[in-house]
Amino acid sequence: MSVEMNDTVKAWQARIHEAQANGAPLRIRGAGTKDFYGTCVGDVLDTRAHAGIVSYEPTELVVTVRAGTPWAELQRVLDEQQQCLPFEPPFVAQGATVGGVVNAGLTGAARLYVGGIRDYVLGAHLLNAQGELLKFGGQVMKNVAGYDVSRLLVGSMGVLGLMTQVSLKVLPQPKEVLTLRLNCDFHSAQVLCRRFLVKPIAVTGSAWLDGVLSVRLAGMPAAVNAGVSMLRDWAHELVGGAFVRVDDAQAVAFWTALQEQSQPHFTASPSDEHALWRAVLPTAVDALAVHADMGLAMWGGALRWLWAVEDLSVPFKAAGGHATCYRTPKSGRVCMAAPTASNEQRVQTALKAQFDPKHLFNRHRFDTVTHTGPATVETYHVP
Repeated sequence: MSVEMNDTVKAWQARIHEAQANGAPLRIRGAGTKDFYGTCVGDVLDTRAHAGIVSYEPTELVVTVRAGTPWAELQRVLDEQQQCLPFEPPFVAQGATVGGVVNAGLTGAARLYVGGIRDYVLGAHLLNAQGELLKFGGQVMKNVAGYDVSRLLVGSMGVLGLMTQVSLKVLPQPKEVLTLRLNCDFHSAQVLCRRFLVKPIAVTGSAWLDGVLSVRLAGMPAAVNAGVSMLRDWAHELVGGAFVRVDDAQAVAFWTALQEQSQPHFTASPSDEHALWRAVLPTAVDALAVHADMGLAMWGGALRWLWAVEDLSVPFKAAGGHATCYRTPKSGRVCMAAPTASNEQRVQTALKAQFDPKHLFNRHRFDTVTHTGPATVETYHVP
């Protein structure tokens, strides 16, 4: 993966040098689909001018793409070769860019079964706060000494620098995909989903909402058929019910609505005082013991989308997980993650000091207010 220095990158370098001289922050932005996710200040540095596929080797299962490339364009290119990136990042709105997807680090219903974005990043190019174009990783999976910076960029929200391009591992599209549904309570759904993690079954997604568990299976036909048989046996054994296959078109619409967060649960706030929380727990923890509202559950119950007035970060942290105030409808402001453990915060601070000591990029992106409204307001700052 050779370092690409074109006119756009040179213009970005000049913007960075000017900002350094003036002490003015820069706001790295693609299509703006994640503008709601945290806050930041500064002059916009639009990445969409730097778009396109740098290289794509279907036989090598790797693609290198510029950060401003629309995610939909990358998907179209992969579809032509019957390949995919299976982690299902949420689009939230049309126009999401590759750089935005990687820097946000968010994944969908398939995360627990196929891995997250970080598992597919092979290498990246980055402009640091001095305007230096740095290369990390490459186009093959390998062990590294020290920080694997290309993967550190996943979820960094652009605070470490301006990613110009990234290399990603791709996979063949599954030969067969189908979705089953089962009427059951949350506890039964969680017990069923835990079996997915200890049995060789071709599950690539699960979601529970309003008393219905949806399970997606994908892979070779023999593996999918074996998975269907196991699921039906487990449902009869544990719940006394039966899985029913969902029409393919309805199934695609369902999983797409979850990925794009257009499913009504993501916007159906019970009141102006309720915030939408993204809460994660270890799979072995009884989720209902932490919070009685079931909400929308994915990842076998490990990820829950909950509407609540109270601050959920404290009980979920005490249970070994974390809760992020994702959306506050009344103010329109989103609150980022709860404070990390002190050792993790030290690493974050050290990384920021190395890459951007003057906080030039996406300043205040990780300044957080966990809740607004009648609950106590707590503010955190992750440098």
